[in-house]
Amino acid sequence: MTAPNTIRSGVGFRHCQLLAVDSSGYPAATDTSEYAGVRVSGAKTLTLNDPTPQQIVHVGDDRPLALDVLPPTEPISGDLTTSKRDDVVRELVTDDVSVTIGETKLMGMGTENRGDEAQVIMLAFRQSLDTDPDSGNFGSRRWEFRLLPKTFVIPMEGGFSTTPEEQSYTIRPQFVKKYPWGVSFASGTEGFEQAQGFSGIAEHKPRLVAFKANNTATEFTFDTDFPAQSTGKITVWVNGTEQTSGVTKATTGIEFTTAPTTDAMVVVFYEYE
Repeated sequence: MTAPNTIRSGVGFRHCQLLAVDSSGYPAATDTSEYAGVRVSGAKTLTLNDPTPQQIVHVGDDRPLALDVLPPTEPISGDLTTSKRDDVVRELVTDDVSVTIGETKLMGMGTENRGDEAQVIMLAFRQSLDTDPDSGNFGSRRWEFRLLPKTFVIPMEGGFSTTPEEQSYTIRPQFVKKYPWGVSFASGTEGFEQAQGFSGIAEHKPRLVAFKANNTATEFTFDTDFPAQSTGKITVWVNGTEQTSGVTKATTGIEFTTAPTTDAMVVVFYEYE
């Protein structure tokens, strides 16, 4: 197995995963069980608006003499729409809590948490095809994804109408200096030191999970509904350091030779069928 070709043609919107972020920027696992955040059910569209760079025209002699370009003065922003209202997602991204009154559920609107929403990790993907004319895998299914290491996902309130349900969220990706697994960007590796997010391509569906070590556990298990496609599709980090030895990978999870220390953050990025 190798990484897929980077020329592709995508369509649709299949999946969106949101994970809470801890103070160090890792997925907010709390114990040795798998933390995978929540899935946004009924995802319809993910729009990312990349602003146009500034055009600087140098004028003289009644005509343009030269053209220069500067970065845009606005960051990338976006919108997420779904066909469902999901209170679990709303609790994650707003810090508002669903309360039970009798046998009903209520959630606040327009609370003092507006403007102080939680930042989360977003991993979203859609299906794609390898359309590299020189590829030996031309026409093969691939999965194109967007990874936002730290972003606001702010639900926007709506009313009722005769049209089908649509919940909208405002997306505000933050500038970060490292991946959700703790590795810092470097000019010699990524070509940059800050970013708002990533676009990616995978042979199979991508998944991001985390575990919080306790100095005793050596085995960390994936959800049985999401086994890895192969061990070659699994990458493991502990406290931001990739583990290339001392860990055995299986499609069902990973096992360390020596238990990671207490509160060490184990982050796994892998592909599943």
